[in-house]
Amino acid sequence: MRTSSTTRIGAAAAAIALSATGFTAAPAGAMQTSDADACIEYPGTIADAPKGSIPRDDLHKVGKDPLQQWIAKNPAAAKAAVAEDGTVTIPVAFHVINKGTKKSQGNLTDAQVQKQIDVLNAAYEGTGFQFKLQAKEGIDRTTQPQWFNLIPANGAEPRLYRGSGKEVKMKKALHEGDSETLNIYTASLGQFLLGWAYFPSGFDGSDGAPLPQYLDGVVIDYRSLPDGAFTNYGEGDTLTHEVGHWLGLYHTFQGGCTGEGDRVDDTAPEASPAFQCPKGRDTCEGGGVDPIHNFMDYTYDSCMFEFTAGQAERMRMVWEANREQ
Repeated sequence: MRTSSTTRIGAAAAAIALSATGFTAAPAGAMQTSDADACIEYPGTIADAPKGSIPRDDLHKVGKDPLQQWIAKNPAAAKAAVAEDGTVTIPVAFHVINKGTKKSQGNLTDAQVQKQIDVLNAAYEGTGFQFKLQAKEGIDRTTQPQWFNLIPANGAEPRLYRGSGKEVKMKKALHEGDSETLNIYTASLGQFLLGWAYFPSGFDGSDGAPLPQYLDGVVIDYRSLPDGAFTNYGEGDTLTHEVGHWLGLYHTFQGGCTGEGDRVDDTAPEASPAFQCPKGRDTCEGGGVDPIHNFMDYTYDSCMFEFTAGQAERMRMVWEANREQ
């Protein structure tokens, strides 16, 4: 593992260095918390990947699951959310960040963006969610080379994966809508990772001091869209994965072989991220083969094709708990 700075959701959000851009985080001692109090933390680490593979995102730690706490307080609402058989259509604001007019400079076409939305809808079919670009303003383009190279790098090592001044400035300028609006940002992430997202509980106070709403959304590398330049990661499932986090899903390998894992009963436990497409991989004794085909693992786009029924139920409850207005 490689370690950089830590962003903590559930404490005072002070680790995100935002003061220079107009947001002043609460002092570190403003909230008395302990490790047991922590809900979700972003420790700034990424998994070591074999040659030719790229981690989907940075890793996160889960202490107390905010959704389980909500279920305990709202059992009737949780039951109703699971029983809901309708489909929520989520409005999408798609922000294309580029450094010029060429495709290689991040200037995605409308057709590419729509194809990405089509891939997203195919992946989420049967979960109770679909996605639709907002009418006229559904796609916007911003030519800003500094934002396009979104990960600040120092030599070969990036200094920060999320919470950088670049991310804050970009999102403050472009973010649209409320908690029900999915904001997607495409940029160059330098092949360190493919994307990241923030969990919904970080914005409504259910997971400690709330983050500013403009941070809510998903960031993905522009080369990960369908027909993108990334070999093995150019079919559009990086967005599928990150939207899973936006809807409250954890990685299938969350917590390894012990503990509560990803808090979903019908995904087999997994000791570590799966890369490439290792059929028959079984890293946790007695739990069944690893869920390498699940969208919340780290395998190639061509290898992942499913959410489980339990994951769909969790997403519906998270929508009710943290996103629905």
